[in-house]
Amino acid sequence: MSKAFTKEDSGGDEALVPPRPRSASGDKRYITPEGYRALQDELASMQGPDTGAQGLTPLEAGVRRQERERRARHLAATLEEVRVVEPDPAQAGRVFFGAWVELEDEEGERVRYRIVGLDEADVKAGRLSVESPLASALLGKEVGESVQVERPRGAVEYTVVAVDYGASPFPAPLSL
Repeated sequence: MSKAFTKEDSGGDEALVPPRPRSASGDKRYITPEGYRALQDELASMQGPDTGAQGLTPLEAGVRRQERERRARHLAATLEEVRVVEPDPAQAGRVFFGAWVELEDEEGERVRYRIVGLDEADVKAGRLSVESPLASALLGKEVGESVQVERPRGAVEYTVVAVDYGASPFPAPLSL
């Protein structure tokens, strides 16, 4: 059997932390204040009592404990690496990091996103990575300006309808 299919014991207790997202530019990764607090809260929950381990076999509980410890190490490392970016009042009306942006496509369909860092991006939750093609195209734009973005389904043009830096100023997420 090939060595590629066997597990050799390294003898050490290596931290198996999943790789963290890296910025395309290699610079410090940015995060919104809300994203930073969410990571802090998750870390605190990983370090607290594990209420979900009830009823598990000892083996399952051990695996779960290891996964929680691994996740906690990952979160702690991430929190040390990111830089929190507070909204700047001078940016009002323009799309920059942390902005909520409401867009309208050529067919009149509206979507809203928040421009966030890699560590908090989740398109389904309306959080778009600042390094994504759409976010990159939107940076610096104002209400009324348009951008064209290539998608797997073809190019689409979006017009900026609203920009805000407070808590989500728009209704619940709109469908894509």
